[in-house]
Parts: sequence; structure tokens; C-alpha cells
Amino acid sequence: MYTVMLVDDDYPVLEFLEKMIPWQKLGLQVHSTCKNGLVALKEAEHSMPDIVVTDIGMPQMDGIALITELKRLNPNIRVIILSCMDDFSYAQKAVKLKVNDYVLKETMQQNQMIELLERLRDDLQQEAAAKAQNQKWKSMTEENDIVLKQNLLHRIVHHLLGDFSDWAKEAQRFGIEFAGQSYLPLLCYVNRHQEVKERFINDNIIMFGLGNVASEILLKAPGAIMLPYSSKEFILLFPYKRSLREDDLESIQSVSQEIRISLQKYLKISVSFLYGTASSDPQLLSTSIIRLLKSADSRFYLKEGGIYKSLPNETFSKDDLFADFPAASQEIRDAFMEEAEDKLNKIIYRWMGLIQTARFPPQIVKEWTLKILYDNQARLLAMQHYQSTFSMEVLHHTIGGIDSIDELTERVIKFFKERIPLIRQIYQQSRRSEIMQAQQYVAKNLHKKITLEEVSDKLHINSSYFSRLFKKETGDNFIQYVTSSKMERAKELLEQTNKSVEDIADQLGYDNKSYFTKLFKNHTGTTPGEFRGGS
Repeated sequence: MYTVMLVDDDYPVLEFLEKMIPWQKLGLQVHSTCKNGLVALKEAEHSMPDIVVTDIGMPQMDGIALITELKRLNPNIRVIILSCMDDFSYAQKAVKLKVNDYVLKETMQQNQMIELLERLRDDLQQEAAAKAQNQKWKSMTEENDIVLKQNLLHRIVHHLLGDFSDWAKEAQRFGIEFAGQSYLPLLCYVNRHQEVKERFINDNIIMFGLGNVASEILLKAPGAIMLPYSSKEFILLFPYKRSLREDDLESIQSVSQEIRISLQKYLKISVSFLYGTASSDPQLLSTSIIRLLKSADSRFYLKEGGIYKSLPNETFSKDDLFADFPAASQEIRDAFMEEAEDKLNKIIYRWMGLIQTARFPPQIVKEWTLKILYDNQARLLAMQHYQSTFSMEVLHHTIGGIDSIDELTERVIKFFKERIPLIRQIYQQSRRSEIMQAQQYVAKNLHKKITLEEVSDKLHINSSYFSRLFKKETGDNFIQYVTSSKMERAKELLEQTNKSVEDIADQLGYDNKSYFTKLFKNHTGTTPGEFRGGS
């Protein structure tokens, strides 16, 4: 509904307009009634009306001065002037201010005012419809332009063009001229893309949002262009001269930095930039672009939000990351079972730091991390009374989609932070602190022979009483609980290490391999050898 401001120092005129005009029927609403131009201007600065009906001769600020200020604030505001003065000079001023009509109070009629207001309302509606249509066409044009640019880049990367002269010809459609002109390609990639997708839901929304923000800023770099590859990766092409001075390169970096800051400010999206190799040759430039887009593994160890002037080291350690898995798994598990969040975080940061320093292949790092998380989740599931909607498939998808070591580290910390309260809940399901302490003692001492008497002595309570208490609180007798915990640990060692069955039995405090094998088969339905062969 459009709003109408009424301005006159003559109260009967205001009353007539406010009460005699069928505002609701016209689809209009009285914005405010003001006794002079100064009051009206203050109202408009707070909330701008669509139409103003104003007297000319008023104290403090007359109608001409008011219209001048309102037109400055909103050039498209509609204005009807009321006046008692049939004076040509006022009419001339009104024409210059592009008022919509000029009405003498002496001849003003209800039907006349209704017709004027209807005409201005219709005019506003037509203008709004035209703006909406123009915006729709503009949006469709921009989206089509982005799609065409994306198609061009995909054809370049996947070698779908006939030859490089064809790529040069298609590039000309977007203002890319290779004749005597080199281009410097920059890869712009979205950090934490999974989190961004969770907020925006649709890939196209992300791509168009990023493209629009970046394209506005690229206007400051004549000849520069953005080619989207996906909602995660874009290529920026900057005109480049081999005789560039250092400050020219700084100009390119300045534009990139402005894009980075604007995307963070307006879309809450963090991006990083990676320079390619400049060239005036379509084939060489294509090779550089392809290398940038295939650099995901090399980017894994880069800090987020940076602008990097060269591709990082693309070689990775050939050492066996899984050789350290048992030690890392045990250390993380112990801190987790102790509910020691600060200690656990320090351990995670240390292990991830060691991984970063050694530069293991990202896929191996993700598999290693996935196993750490899964094994600890399995530990939770094996504990008394714990139910979960945990999905290995979801976890695999989440870890697989992570793009940097920093994001991976934070995901791991988040994983355990969310589950430490569950450990506390499991321990607290027992109404007695002795049971919680006993469970913690077992979790930390699986490598030892653990007896009922030993634990009851640690807790300073009678062994018979402790046995009955443990059975009452957990549903298991204590020795069964210890055996079950050891067998779950044996399964992990069989899966994670190449240790012999004898060594694993010894590591879990069993002197007799046959006895250990019997216990394991009772617990799992298979022998240790069969379990390892099938896992």
C-alpha cells in the first residue's frame, strides 16, 4: 500500500483531506499530517512517503523548500501542490521541481483529488512493475552470462573445444583478447564449502552471489573477468604485462583482497586466492588454469583466507601415517574417556600439527582421521545404555568433503566436544561414583590383568559389596565388563596393527593365547585369526 503525506498549516484543509478521501478504497494510506514543511521533512527523513500533498505558503519552511529537499532525498517522489495563490511564479517553480499537479484550494473538489491520487497510484504501480520486470531481465541476463562463462571454462578444462584457436574465439565474446595481451589467472576458492552449502542450500545461489559481488569489484580492474567453475572455485583473469612494475602486481592483489573482504562482509563466505602463470598464448593459459583447478590436494595445507603467489609444494610424504595410528588412537581415546576436553584438544592439535609438518597425502590423512573418529564412536556404542543415530556414511561424506587441514582439525575437535557430554551421561547413569571410577579405571588399564579385588581395594570398599553394586548398577558382573572391554580393544588391535595374536593377548594382560582365543570367540563368534581375515 502506498503512503501519502499531507502538509498544510491550515487545519481544516488537513481535516478535509484526511476524512473525505476514501484512502483504503484507493489502496492508499495516510503517512502523516504535518503543520509545516519543517515537521514534514523530519517525518520524511524518518520514513519516506510515496506521495506528498502540500501547501506552498507555510511558516518555518514553505512548500517549495520542502519539495526541493524531498526531491533531493527521493527524486521519484510524487507531489501535488495546494495553494491559495493563483500566482504564475509559483507555478513556474513547481514545474521546475517536476511536481505532478498544482491545485488551487478555492477550486479543490473531492472528486478532483480522488482522480489525482488514483492517477499517481497507478503511475507508482506501473513504475514498480517496470522495475520488477527490468530486475527480472537483468537477473536473467546476469545468470545467463554466468552460465555461459561457466560453460566456457568447463570446455577449456575438459578439452571440449576443437583447438585453442576456438577457445580464443569464444573468449572474445567475453572481452578476452589474446592479440598482444597476456592474462594472469587467479584461482578463487571457497573455504569450508560444506558449511557454506548448509547455509545457502543451493549451489546456484552461491555461484551467482559470489559472481555478482566479485564482478562489481572487478570493474576497478579494466579488462578483468571472472569465470566460474563451480560454487566452490572461480578463475579470475587479469590483463597482464610482462613489464609490470611491483605496484601493478600489488594492484591486482588489492582487488583480490577487496573481493575477499566483501565476500566475508556481505555473504559471510571466506575465500582464498592462488596465482597461476601469466601468458598471451591460449594453450599455455589453458594449461595454467587447469593446473590451478586441479591443485586441491596442494591447497590442503594452506592457511585459509590467504592470497598465494605460486602453487604450493605438490609433493607429499611417502611415510606410513598409519604406523603411528595405534599410539595416536590410544592417546586420544584415553583423554576422551577421561572427559579431559582441554587435554584432548591439545593432543589433537599436536597430531594434526605433526601431519601438517610431514605433509602426508590429504586422502590418507582423511582416512586416518575417519578411523580415529569411527573407533571412538564404536567405543561409545559399546558402552552401557548408549543409543545413537550416528551414520558412518554421513561421517565419511563430511570428512571426504573437507578442503584444508585447519577445517579438518576443527571438525575433529567439534566431533569430540559434542560427545564428551555423552561420556559423562553414560558414567552418570550409575548413581554411585564408585561405578564411574571403576569404569574409568578399566578403560585406562586394559593392558593389565584387572581383578575384582584390585579395583575394590582402589575404591576402598568391600569386594563382595562392590560386585553386587556393579551388577545392580550396570546389569553386568564386573569380570564380564572387563572381558568385554578387553575384547573390544582386541578387535581394534587386530584391525589396526599387524601384531600377532600372541602379542595382542600379551598386550591385554593374557598369558595364555588359547584362553584369550576362547574369550574372543565367545565375545565375537569368531577366532582372532578369522576376525582379522574377514576385516
